[in-house]
Amino acid sequence: MSTSLFPPRLCLLLVTGLFCATTTASAVSGDKAGAAYVGSESCASCHQQAYKGWQQSHHWQAMQPATEETVLGDFNDARFTHFDVTSKFSMRDGKFTVETDNAKGEMETFTIDYTFGFYPLQQYLIAFDDGRYQALSVAWDSRPKNEGGQRWFHLYPDEAIPHDDPLHWTGAFQNWNSRCASCHSTDLRKNYDPKKDTYHTEWSEVTVGCESCHGAGSQHLAWAAGQESIPDKGLLLSLNDRANWQMTDQRPTMVNTSEQRPQRQVGACAGCHSRRQELAHRRVDADYLESYDPSLLLDGLYFPDGQIQDEVYVYGSFLQSKMHAEGVVCSNCHEPHSLQLRAEGNALCGQCHNAEVFDTPAHHHHPTNSQGAQCVECHMPDRTYMVVDPRRDHSFRVPQPALSGLLGTPNACTGCHQDEDNNWAKQALEDWYGHQPLRDQHASTLAIARGNNPAALKLLQKLANDPSESLIVRATAVRETGRFASTETVTEAINHLYSDDPLLRVAAVHAIEVLPVNQRYTILGPIVEDPVKAVRIAVAAALAGTRPSQLSSDQAKGLGALYAEYQETLAYNADMPSGQLNIGLFQLAQGDIEQAEGAYQHALKLAPGYLPAMLNLADLYRGTGAEEKAKPLLQRAMTLAPEEAPAYHAMGLSLVRQKKIAEAMPYLQKAAELSPESARYSYVYGVALHSSGDTAKAIEVLQQAAQQHPYDTSITGALKAYSEQKP
Repeated sequence: MSTSLFPPRLCLLLVTGLFCATTTASAVSGDKAGAAYVGSESCASCHQQAYKGWQQSHHWQAMQPATEETVLGDFNDARFTHFDVTSKFSMRDGKFTVETDNAKGEMETFTIDYTFGFYPLQQYLIAFDDGRYQALSVAWDSRPKNEGGQRWFHLYPDEAIPHDDPLHWTGAFQNWNSRCASCHSTDLRKNYDPKKDTYHTEWSEVTVGCESCHGAGSQHLAWAAGQESIPDKGLLLSLNDRANWQMTDQRPTMVNTSEQRPQRQVGACAGCHSRRQELAHRRVDADYLESYDPSLLLDGLYFPDGQIQDEVYVYGSFLQSKMHAEGVVCSNCHEPHSLQLRAEGNALCGQCHNAEVFDTPAHHHHPTNSQGAQCVECHMPDRTYMVVDPRRDHSFRVPQPALSGLLGTPNACTGCHQDEDNNWAKQALEDWYGHQPLRDQHASTLAIARGNNPAALKLLQKLANDPSESLIVRATAVRETGRFASTETVTEAINHLYSDDPLLRVAAVHAIEVLPVNQRYTILGPIVEDPVKAVRIAVAAALAGTRPSQLSSDQAKGLGALYAEYQETLAYNADMPSGQLNIGLFQLAQGDIEQAEGAYQHALKLAPGYLPAMLNLADLYRGTGAEEKAKPLLQRAMTLAPEEAPAYHAMGLSLVRQKKIAEAMPYLQKAAELSPESARYSYVYGVALHSSGDTAKAIEVLQQAAQQHPYDTSITGALKAYSEQKP
């Protein structure tokens, strides 16, 4: 499976959120004292079958030196044109090279150092003198020619990506060291030097080796050599935590007879197969939430019913499934070394689901052996990312065209039968199975919440406390209560702050952010020493505006230790523009304007076109009364992203503060027009119109905004007040 380096362009507008190399690392690096990395070849003599399977896997091919054996692309002077840039792929002196546009927009010839991925596409990495490895945005489609493959293509086929675009291949968002390496190499150490803005990245193995999953192997080798006193065979952890399954006469599906709900293996795989934020260098023997903070089912990432929308990988989907709830783990379906499926076609599902019941036209209502008769087509529909890479949804849900008709969610029926509509699909299912109640009841609740309807609050509370729902759905409900500032929201969040499950605690911390900063410590102070790192980091971010000097000595000591840990996480991500942005936000909340300004400027050094850093730096200047320093930043932001509203809105507000109302109006209007989904932009524009004397136009703007944002009290309040003033 390929791993995307490339965030959707909208992701670059987020203003909050954590998102020279050598070939070998020190032999003494390890996961715990006494354990060192020894390399996959050390495993081969005893684990020949597993080793052979691994050599055929996508893990083995995750990253390899560029050789005639590993490079799949056409380097026989092949040319590929994307907008006004024609790249040429050639061989020179036995090396693979590409002539393409560099960071200045000039054509330059580069040597390919590593292949990156294998199928259905292969990318190529290029080394730079400052230790960076950059991934070309032109990739090789490695699918067969009859499937549209064996060609060069661009990962942003419909967009020109010039040299000054944040997504250009030479920029921070295509950087291997920070964006890709931790999942494509073993025991990766970024070793970023923020003062020099350089890397000295190290690894124990260039690709995903045995120890990526099993941990440093030196103690296991010592045990195998006869030191039988070493506990647990010298292994840091066991991934063989599969449950026992048995078919019964009462059900057509196997049941878990061991009553185990294994988590260790799923968490180990999730380290790379999830949408998440890295909190620290990964420790293989640590729980998932000690190294990562997973994304919940949030707007833009998942549809309201939990189906995949953006590139979220597998973990968040699988956590929603009945499979996970019953104790199924990754290796029940995937052979862990070769990564091949345990069986082909419907036989894979037939391991647990009686084929005589499910693999028949009486169940699927499609011709035998047709595409529609395949279990995955209905229960694991795919969505294509990176142009050519279809990923299957691992929530294993039943198609619901009736829900699609209500909420606009996709469904497998019309996804395949694209000439039909949801009503047709709904009727077909009713003809086959009779009337079925809507599944995924949480979908309506999350959809209402995303519309900022206050009526969602009680529904979210009910969902958050429903033990029949998956944990990730419940955690999402807890977090979404934070949309609504109320006593009920805070009370609900406090209840979940002391949940046994850390994912609910993390979500509750985010919900508490509805409170003003000066009120948060009273609630979050008691959990600054939560036993789980992901919870502590969320608490630290929420409390960033609290100064230890405002607290008692004991409280200050605890908060100081928390901030120190948080700053380690920030430093770990300091090589990304978003990481520097978060450093700036923290320092500003702590009152250190100089450090905050430096972090924002560092973010712009890493990515000169990074809008969130421009806007935050401009806002910092506004806060210090330096409007003249903010203006060029906002002008540059509007030039770089003329279709994005935030810079126009900020420029308008800057002019308002300077009493230049007439000059501000076009900017405020542009922001409201570009982003009608933003209630604030329309509200501010309406208020500005009223302040300038055009009450009639203000009412018109606010009426239109009220139609889109009927629950926004600022808009409805202003509209009522202005309407009453109108003669």
